[in-house]
Amino acid sequence: MIAVFPTMIFGALAALLALAAPAAAHSELRRSVPAQNAVLDASPPEIVVAFNERVQVTTLRLVDAAGRQIRLPTATLRAAAAVERAVVPSALAPGWWRLEWAAISADGHPISGRVHFEIRSSP
Repeated sequence: MIAVFPTMIFGALAALLALAAPAAAHSELRRSVPAQNAVLDASPPEIVVAFNERVQVTTLRLVDAAGRQIRLPTATLRAAAAVERAVVPSALAPGWWRLEWAAISADGHPISGRVHFEIRSSP
């Protein structure tokens, strides 16, 4: 009986891990341009978000330190892609910026995140 108990615990743990594996397979941001906490000497010409799989980006915007927002056009509002690029419509002012993104992952789950970066003042 005592030898059966560890086997039962091991079996139960293996079953729980097998059930948890699909839940951990959500889409995720792999990289961004600018990168998280990047310090730039000038405004970036474009924003890039790259995911581990195809997603449908629904929101892509820049927010300055005062909370003013700049919405960026996204191509994947029409089609899913692993990489989304958006041209920055005009030069961003020096200071801290936050890139906010939201997307629908391949499995239909909504995902979102933020990337913070700074543009240095011109000398």
